Amino acid sequence: MRRFSPGRIALRNIIRLIPAVVILAATLDMVSCNNNNGLFPQVHGGGGSHTPTATPTTGTGALAFVTNFNDGMVSSFTRDTTTGVLKLKGQVTAGAKKGPKGVVAAPSGGFLYVANKSDGNIYEFSVNPTSGVLTPLSPPSISNGSASGPDELAINPAGTFLWVTGSSKGTITAYAVNSSTGQLTQNSKVTGLSSPFGIAADSTGAFVYVADHAAGLVYSYSVGANGALTPIGSPVFDLGSSGGTPGFIAIDPAGTFIYVTDQNAGVLSIIQTTAGALVFSSTQPTNTTGNLPLGIGFSTISANNFIFTANQGNSSMWSFLLTTPGNPAIPVEFGNGDLNVPTGLVVDPQNAFLYTTNQGTGTVSQFSLNPTCSGAPGPPCFVGSVATENPAKTGSGPFGITLAQ
Repeated sequence: MRRFSPGRIALRNIIRLIPAVVILAATLDMVSCNNNNGLFPQVHGGGGSHTPTATPTTGTGALAFVTNFNDGMVSSFTRDTTTGVLKLKGQVTAGAKKGPKGVVAAPSGGFLYVANKSDGNIYEFSVNPTSGVLTPLSPPSISNGSASGPDELAINPAGTFLWVTGSSKGTITAYAVNSSTGQLTQNSKVTGLSSPFGIAADSTGAFVYVADHAAGLVYSYSVGANGALTPIGSPVFDLGSSGGTPGFIAIDPAGTFIYVTDQNAGVLSIIQTTAGALVFSSTQPTNTTGNLPLGIGFSTISANNFIFTANQGNSSMWSFLLTTPGNPAIPVEFGNGDLNVPTGLVVDPQNAFLYTTNQGTGTVSQFSLNPTCSGAPGPPCFVGSVATENPAKTGSGPFGITLAQ
Protein backbone atom coordinates (compact mmCIF):
# COMPACT_ATOMS: atom_id res chain seq x y z
CA MET A 1 0.00 0.00 0.00
CA ARG A 2 1.28 3.47 -0.89
CA ARG A 3 0.74 6.71 0.96
CA PHE A 4 0.56 10.03 -0.82
CA SER A 5 1.35 13.36 0.79
CA PRO A 6 -1.37 16.04 0.46
CA GLY A 7 0.68 17.73 -2.27
CA ARG A 8 0.40 14.70 -4.56
CA ILE A 9 -3.34 14.21 -4.32
CA ALA A 10 -5.08 14.27 -7.76
CA LEU A 11 -7.03 12.09 -10.16
CA ARG A 12 -6.04 11.81 -13.78
CA ASN A 13 -9.53 11.80 -15.25
CA ILE A 14 -13.03 13.03 -14.59
CA ILE A 15 -15.31 10.79 -12.57
CA ARG A 16 -18.71 9.68 -13.71
CA LEU A 17 -20.96 8.46 -10.93
CA ILE A 18 -22.65 5.11 -11.00
CA PRO A 19 -26.26 5.55 -12.11
CA ALA A 20 -27.75 3.84 -9.11
CA VAL A 21 -29.50 4.99 -6.02
CA VAL A 22 -27.31 3.81 -3.17
CA ILE A 23 -27.72 4.47 0.47
CA LEU A 24 -24.98 3.01 2.51
CA ALA A 25 -24.12 2.50 6.08
CA ALA A 26 -25.49 2.45 9.54
CA THR A 27 -24.63 2.24 13.18
CA LEU A 28 -25.51 -0.61 15.49
CA ASP A 29 -24.73 0.72 18.96
CA MET A 30 -23.12 4.06 19.72
CA VAL A 31 -20.27 3.60 22.17
CA SER A 32 -17.83 6.06 23.64
CA CYS A 33 -14.29 5.93 22.36
CA ASN A 34 -11.72 8.47 23.47
CA ASN A 35 -12.92 11.99 22.53
CA ASN A 36 -15.12 11.45 19.51
CA ASN A 37 -18.61 11.97 20.94
CA GLY A 38 -19.40 8.26 20.97
CA LEU A 39 -19.45 7.93 17.17
CA PHE A 40 -16.19 6.15 16.46
CA PRO A 41 -16.68 2.43 15.74
CA GLN A 42 -15.28 0.28 18.50
CA VAL A 43 -14.77 -3.44 18.07
CA HIS A 44 -16.25 -5.78 20.68
CA GLY A 45 -16.23 -9.22 19.13
CA GLY A 46 -19.12 -9.25 16.68
CA GLY A 47 -20.49 -5.92 17.87
CA GLY A 48 -19.35 -2.36 17.43
CA SER A 49 -20.82 0.59 15.63
CA HIS A 50 -20.79 1.97 12.15
CA THR A 51 -21.39 5.14 10.28
CA PRO A 52 -22.85 6.02 6.88
CA THR A 53 -21.84 6.81 3.45
CA ALA A 54 -22.53 8.30 0.11
CA THR A 55 -25.70 9.10 -1.71
CA PRO A 56 -25.44 9.68 -5.46
CA THR A 57 -27.85 12.13 -7.08
CA THR A 58 -29.22 12.19 -10.62
CA GLY A 59 -29.57 16.00 -10.74
CA THR A 60 -26.91 18.72 -10.69
CA GLY A 61 -26.28 18.38 -6.97
CA ALA A 62 -26.86 22.08 -6.27
CA LEU A 63 -27.95 21.26 -2.71
CA ALA A 64 -26.37 19.15 0.04
CA PHE A 65 -27.79 17.79 3.28
CA VAL A 66 -25.94 16.40 6.32
CA THR A 67 -27.30 14.68 9.43
CA ASN A 68 -25.82 15.73 12.80
CA PHE A 69 -26.13 12.67 15.02
CA ASN A 70 -25.26 14.23 18.38
CA ASP A 71 -27.44 17.33 18.03
CA GLY A 72 -30.53 15.76 16.43
CA MET A 73 -30.26 18.09 13.43
CA VAL A 74 -30.12 17.97 9.64
CA SER A 75 -28.21 20.80 7.91
CA SER A 76 -28.85 22.33 4.47
CA PHE A 77 -26.19 23.66 2.09
CA THR A 78 -26.18 25.25 -1.33
CA ARG A 79 -23.38 23.98 -3.57
CA ASP A 80 -21.59 25.93 -6.27
CA THR A 81 -21.45 23.37 -9.08
CA THR A 82 -18.39 25.10 -10.59
CA THR A 83 -16.20 25.55 -7.52
CA GLY A 84 -17.79 22.81 -5.42
CA VAL A 85 -17.97 25.13 -2.41
CA LEU A 86 -20.71 24.41 0.14
CA LYS A 87 -22.53 27.25 1.92
CA LEU A 88 -24.48 26.47 5.08
CA LYS A 89 -28.05 27.76 4.78
CA GLY A 90 -29.64 26.42 7.92
CA GLN A 91 -30.39 23.51 10.22
CA VAL A 92 -33.62 22.00 11.51
CA THR A 93 -34.50 19.41 14.10
CA ALA A 94 -34.73 15.80 12.89
CA GLY A 95 -35.92 14.10 16.04
CA ALA A 96 -34.11 13.06 19.19
CA LYS A 97 -30.46 13.82 19.83
CA LYS A 98 -27.98 11.01 19.19
CA GLY A 99 -30.37 9.73 16.55
CA PRO A 100 -30.25 11.19 13.00
CA LYS A 101 -28.24 8.90 10.75
CA GLY A 102 -29.25 7.88 7.25
CA VAL A 103 -30.45 10.60 4.86
CA VAL A 104 -31.83 10.40 1.31
CA ALA A 105 -33.42 12.83 -1.11
CA ALA A 106 -36.25 11.93 -3.47
CA PRO A 107 -34.99 11.70 -7.08
CA SER A 108 -37.13 14.78 -7.85
CA GLY A 109 -35.19 16.71 -5.23
CA GLY A 110 -38.44 17.94 -3.69
CA PHE A 111 -38.37 15.89 -0.49
CA LEU A 112 -35.84 14.68 2.07
CA TYR A 113 -36.00 11.77 4.53
CA VAL A 114 -33.95 11.19 7.70
CA ALA A 115 -33.80 8.05 9.85
CA ASN A 116 -33.54 8.66 13.60
CA LYS A 117 -32.26 5.60 15.41
CA SER A 118 -32.91 7.01 18.86
CA ASP A 119 -36.65 7.72 18.61
CA GLY A 120 -37.53 5.18 15.89
CA ASN A 121 -39.00 7.69 13.43
CA ILE A 122 -38.46 8.63 9.80
CA TYR A 123 -38.56 12.43 9.41
CA GLU A 124 -40.04 13.93 6.25
CA PHE A 125 -39.24 17.36 4.79
CA SER A 126 -40.06 19.40 1.72
CA VAL A 127 -37.04 21.06 0.08
CA ASN A 128 -36.84 24.63 -1.15
CA PRO A 129 -35.29 24.10 -4.61
CA THR A 130 -33.26 27.31 -4.45
CA SER A 131 -32.06 27.65 -0.87
CA GLY A 132 -32.31 24.05 0.28
CA VAL A 133 -34.21 25.18 3.38
CA LEU A 134 -36.20 22.29 4.85
CA THR A 135 -39.83 22.44 5.99
CA PRO A 136 -41.31 19.52 7.98
CA LEU A 137 -44.26 17.82 6.30
CA SER A 138 -47.55 17.42 8.15
CA PRO A 139 -47.28 15.14 9.99
CA PRO A 140 -43.49 15.65 10.26
CA SER A 141 -42.58 11.99 10.79
CA ILE A 142 -43.73 8.40 10.57
CA SER A 143 -42.88 5.65 13.05
CA ASN A 144 -40.67 2.86 11.78
CA GLY A 145 -41.77 0.73 14.74
CA SER A 146 -41.13 1.03 18.47
CA ALA A 147 -37.43 0.58 19.29
CA SER A 148 -36.76 -0.57 15.72
CA GLY A 149 -33.58 1.53 15.50
CA PRO A 150 -33.91 2.81 11.91
CA ASP A 151 -30.44 3.28 10.47
CA GLU A 152 -30.19 3.67 6.71
CA LEU A 153 -32.50 4.35 3.80
CA ALA A 154 -32.66 3.57 0.09
CA ILE A 155 -35.07 4.95 -2.50
CA ASN A 156 -35.77 3.53 -5.97
CA PRO A 157 -34.92 5.59 -9.08
CA ALA A 158 -38.62 6.26 -9.76
CA GLY A 159 -39.00 7.73 -6.27
CA THR A 160 -42.02 5.55 -5.54
CA PHE A 161 -40.61 3.28 -2.82
CA LEU A 162 -38.32 3.80 0.15
CA TRP A 163 -36.74 1.12 2.35
CA VAL A 164 -35.35 1.48 5.87
CA THR A 165 -33.13 -0.91 7.84
CA GLY A 166 -34.02 -1.38 11.49
CA SER A 167 -30.91 -2.74 13.17
CA SER A 168 -32.40 -3.00 16.67
CA LYS A 169 -35.31 -5.24 15.63
CA GLY A 170 -33.80 -6.98 12.60
CA THR A 171 -36.24 -5.47 10.10
CA ILE A 172 -36.37 -3.90 6.64
CA THR A 173 -39.47 -1.73 6.21
CA ALA A 174 -40.92 -0.81 2.82
CA TYR A 175 -42.76 2.48 2.29
CA ALA A 176 -44.77 3.89 -0.60
CA VAL A 177 -43.85 7.51 -1.43
CA ASN A 178 -46.57 9.96 -2.42
CA SER A 179 -44.93 11.85 -5.28
CA SER A 180 -47.16 14.90 -4.75
CA THR A 181 -47.02 15.33 -0.96
CA GLY A 182 -43.83 13.41 -0.13
CA GLN A 183 -45.64 11.52 2.63
CA LEU A 184 -44.61 7.93 3.38
CA THR A 185 -47.03 5.04 3.88
CA GLN A 186 -45.76 1.77 5.32
CA ASN A 187 -46.52 -1.14 3.00
CA SER A 188 -44.67 -4.21 4.30
CA LYS A 189 -41.82 -5.39 6.46
CA VAL A 190 -39.10 -8.04 6.36
CA THR A 191 -38.36 -9.55 9.78
CA GLY A 192 -36.03 -12.13 11.28
CA LEU A 193 -32.66 -10.58 10.44
CA SER A 194 -30.00 -9.91 13.10
CA SER A 195 -28.78 -6.33 12.66
CA PRO A 196 -29.38 -5.06 9.11
CA PHE A 197 -28.14 -1.60 8.28
CA GLY A 198 -26.24 -1.03 4.98
CA ILE A 199 -28.74 -0.98 2.10
CA ALA A 200 -28.60 -0.25 -1.65
CA ALA A 201 -31.14 -0.25 -4.49
CA ASP A 202 -29.89 -0.92 -8.01
CA SER A 203 -30.33 1.47 -10.94
CA THR A 204 -33.23 -0.53 -12.41
CA GLY A 205 -35.20 -0.55 -9.17
CA ALA A 206 -35.53 -4.33 -9.45
CA PHE A 207 -33.18 -5.37 -6.63
CA VAL A 208 -32.30 -4.28 -3.11
CA TYR A 209 -29.19 -5.48 -1.25
CA VAL A 210 -28.83 -5.45 2.53
CA ALA A 211 -25.82 -6.04 4.82
CA ASP A 212 -26.49 -7.75 8.16
CA HIS A 213 -23.65 -6.71 10.45
CA ALA A 214 -24.16 -9.15 13.29
CA ALA A 215 -24.80 -12.19 11.08
CA GLY A 216 -21.93 -11.43 8.68
CA LEU A 217 -24.32 -11.90 5.75
CA VAL A 218 -25.36 -9.95 2.65
CA TYR A 219 -28.94 -10.46 1.39
CA SER A 220 -30.51 -9.91 -2.02
CA TYR A 221 -34.19 -9.10 -2.59
CA SER A 222 -36.43 -8.59 -5.60
CA VAL A 223 -38.83 -5.64 -5.49
CA GLY A 224 -42.56 -6.30 -5.84
CA ALA A 225 -45.25 -4.05 -7.24
CA ASN A 226 -45.93 -2.46 -3.85
CA GLY A 227 -42.26 -2.26 -2.85
CA ALA A 228 -42.38 -5.54 -0.92
CA LEU A 229 -39.06 -7.40 -0.78
CA THR A 230 -38.76 -11.11 -1.66
CA PRO A 231 -35.47 -12.97 -0.93
CA ILE A 232 -33.44 -14.15 -3.93
CA GLY A 233 -31.38 -17.28 -3.43
CA SER A 234 -29.32 -17.64 -0.26
CA PRO A 235 -27.47 -14.85 1.57
CA VAL A 236 -23.68 -14.95 1.36
CA PHE A 237 -20.98 -14.31 3.95
CA ASP A 238 -19.17 -11.11 3.04
CA LEU A 239 -15.79 -12.71 3.84
CA GLY A 240 -16.62 -16.01 2.15
CA SER A 241 -17.12 -17.62 5.59
CA SER A 242 -18.63 -16.64 8.92
CA GLY A 243 -17.13 -14.00 11.18
CA GLY A 244 -17.50 -10.91 8.98
CA THR A 245 -19.03 -7.57 9.91
CA PRO A 246 -20.44 -6.22 6.60
CA GLY A 247 -21.32 -2.56 6.54
CA PHE A 248 -21.87 -0.49 3.42
CA ILE A 249 -22.68 -1.40 -0.16
CA ALA A 250 -21.91 0.01 -3.61
CA ILE A 251 -23.06 -1.41 -6.96
CA ASP A 252 -21.13 -1.33 -10.23
CA PRO A 253 -22.86 0.31 -13.23
CA ALA A 254 -23.58 -2.98 -14.97
CA GLY A 255 -25.08 -4.40 -11.79
CA THR A 256 -22.87 -7.51 -11.98
CA PHE A 257 -20.95 -6.89 -8.75
CA ILE A 258 -21.62 -5.33 -5.37
CA TYR A 259 -18.88 -4.10 -3.06
CA VAL A 260 -19.16 -4.21 0.73
CA THR A 261 -16.93 -2.70 3.41
CA ASP A 262 -16.13 -4.91 6.41
CA GLN A 263 -15.27 -3.01 9.58
CA ASN A 264 -13.52 -5.56 11.76
CA ALA A 265 -11.63 -7.29 8.95
CA GLY A 266 -10.70 -3.94 7.38
CA VAL A 267 -11.31 -5.14 3.83
CA LEU A 268 -13.46 -4.58 0.77
CA SER A 269 -15.63 -7.57 -0.12
CA ILE A 270 -16.50 -8.29 -3.76
CA ILE A 271 -19.72 -10.23 -4.45
CA GLN A 272 -20.98 -11.19 -7.91
CA THR A 273 -24.64 -10.87 -8.85
CA THR A 274 -26.65 -12.72 -11.50
CA ALA A 275 -30.27 -11.61 -11.77
CA GLY A 276 -29.92 -10.56 -8.15
CA ALA A 277 -28.50 -13.88 -6.90
CA LEU A 278 -25.24 -13.48 -4.95
CA VAL A 279 -21.93 -15.39 -5.10
CA PHE A 280 -18.91 -14.43 -3.00
CA SER A 281 -15.88 -13.52 -5.10
CA SER A 282 -12.93 -12.15 -3.06
CA THR A 283 -11.68 -9.50 -0.63
CA GLN A 284 -9.07 -6.75 -0.95
CA PRO A 285 -6.64 -6.17 0.67
CA THR A 286 -6.14 -9.67 2.01
CA ASN A 287 -4.72 -8.66 5.38
CA THR A 288 -6.66 -7.40 8.38
CA THR A 289 -6.08 -3.69 9.03
CA GLY A 290 -7.06 -1.06 11.56
CA ASN A 291 -8.36 1.32 8.90
CA LEU A 292 -12.04 0.52 9.54
CA PRO A 293 -13.37 1.20 6.02
CA LEU A 294 -16.95 2.43 6.21
CA GLY A 295 -18.31 4.94 3.68
CA ILE A 296 -18.06 3.74 0.08
CA GLY A 297 -18.66 5.05 -3.43
CA PHE A 298 -18.27 3.57 -6.92
CA SER A 299 -17.00 5.78 -9.76
CA THR A 300 -15.90 5.44 -13.37
CA ILE A 301 -12.71 7.25 -14.40
CA SER A 302 -12.53 7.32 -18.17
CA ALA A 303 -12.53 3.61 -19.10
CA ASN A 304 -11.56 2.53 -15.58
CA ASN A 305 -13.73 1.86 -12.55
CA PHE A 306 -12.76 2.99 -9.07
CA ILE A 307 -14.05 2.59 -5.54
CA PHE A 308 -13.46 5.13 -2.75
CA THR A 309 -13.85 4.30 0.94
CA ALA A 310 -13.81 6.47 4.05
CA ASN A 311 -11.54 4.90 6.69
CA GLN A 312 -12.42 5.93 10.21
CA GLY A 313 -9.63 4.02 11.92
CA ASN A 314 -6.81 6.24 10.65
CA SER A 315 -8.81 9.17 9.22
CA SER A 316 -7.93 8.47 5.60
CA MET A 317 -9.54 7.30 2.37
CA TRP A 318 -8.83 4.42 0.01
CA SER A 319 -8.90 4.46 -3.79
CA PHE A 320 -9.32 1.05 -5.47
CA LEU A 321 -8.71 0.62 -9.20
CA LEU A 322 -10.89 -2.14 -10.61
CA THR A 323 -8.47 -3.64 -13.13
CA THR A 324 -11.37 -5.75 -14.40
CA PRO A 325 -14.98 -5.84 -13.15
CA GLY A 326 -14.96 -7.33 -9.68
CA ASN A 327 -11.15 -7.30 -9.41
CA PRO A 328 -9.88 -4.34 -7.34
CA ALA A 329 -6.15 -3.66 -7.17
CA ILE A 330 -4.37 -3.02 -3.87
CA PRO A 331 -5.77 0.33 -2.67
CA VAL A 332 -3.94 3.64 -2.65
CA GLU A 333 -4.40 5.39 0.68
CA PHE A 334 -4.76 9.17 0.76
CA GLY A 335 -5.95 11.99 2.94
CA ASN A 336 -4.82 15.02 4.88
CA GLY A 337 -4.96 16.48 8.35
CA ASP A 338 -8.47 17.79 7.83
CA LEU A 339 -10.01 14.31 7.78
CA ASN A 340 -11.12 13.36 11.28
CA VAL A 341 -13.17 10.18 11.67
CA PRO A 342 -14.52 10.46 8.07
CA THR A 343 -17.91 8.85 7.65
CA GLY A 344 -20.22 9.90 4.82
CA LEU A 345 -18.76 10.05 1.29
CA VAL A 346 -20.33 11.40 -1.91
CA VAL A 347 -19.14 12.39 -5.40
CA ASP A 348 -20.99 15.17 -7.23
CA PRO A 349 -22.82 14.61 -10.55
CA GLN A 350 -20.28 16.77 -12.40
CA ASN A 351 -17.62 14.31 -11.25
CA ALA A 352 -15.50 17.24 -10.15
CA PHE A 353 -15.61 17.01 -6.33
CA LEU A 354 -15.76 14.48 -3.50
CA TYR A 355 -17.12 15.23 -0.01
CA THR A 356 -16.75 13.48 3.35
CA THR A 357 -18.36 14.14 6.71
CA ASN A 358 -15.98 14.36 9.67
CA GLN A 359 -17.46 13.16 12.95
CA GLY A 360 -14.41 14.29 14.94
CA THR A 361 -14.52 17.96 13.89
CA GLY A 362 -18.13 18.70 12.96
CA THR A 363 -17.22 19.50 9.35
CA VAL A 364 -17.55 18.40 5.73
CA SER A 365 -14.31 18.13 3.72
CA GLN A 366 -14.18 18.97 0.02
CA PHE A 367 -11.73 17.30 -2.38
CA SER A 368 -11.12 18.28 -6.00
CA LEU A 369 -11.09 15.60 -8.67
CA ASN A 370 -9.44 17.93 -11.21
CA PRO A 371 -6.58 15.90 -12.74
CA THR A 372 -4.27 18.97 -12.76
CA CYS A 373 -4.83 20.08 -9.17
CA SER A 374 -1.45 18.72 -7.96
CA GLY A 375 0.41 18.28 -11.24
CA ALA A 376 0.79 14.54 -10.74
CA PRO A 377 -1.47 11.48 -10.95
CA GLY A 378 -2.91 10.43 -7.66
CA PRO A 379 -5.94 10.68 -5.39
CA PRO A 380 -8.07 13.83 -5.00
CA CYS A 381 -6.74 17.18 -3.76
CA PHE A 382 -8.04 18.65 -0.52
CA VAL A 383 -9.78 21.98 -1.13
CA GLY A 384 -11.28 23.02 2.20
CA SER A 385 -13.90 22.29 4.82
CA VAL A 386 -17.10 23.81 6.18
CA ALA A 387 -18.82 23.46 9.56
CA THR A 388 -22.15 21.65 9.57
CA GLU A 389 -23.77 23.98 12.09
CA ASN A 390 -23.85 27.73 12.87
CA PRO A 391 -22.24 28.52 15.22
CA ALA A 392 -19.66 25.85 14.40
CA LYS A 393 -19.71 22.92 16.80
CA THR A 394 -17.01 20.26 16.81
CA GLY A 395 -19.29 17.88 18.68
CA SER A 396 -22.23 17.95 16.27
CA GLY A 397 -21.32 14.49 14.96
CA PRO A 398 -22.01 14.82 11.20
CA PHE A 399 -22.99 11.43 9.88
CA GLY A 400 -24.76 11.01 6.53
CA ILE A 401 -24.51 13.23 3.44
CA THR A 402 -26.55 13.42 0.24
CA LEU A 403 -26.85 15.78 -2.73
CA ALA A 404 -30.07 16.89 -4.44
CA GLN A 405 -31.50 19.14 -7.21
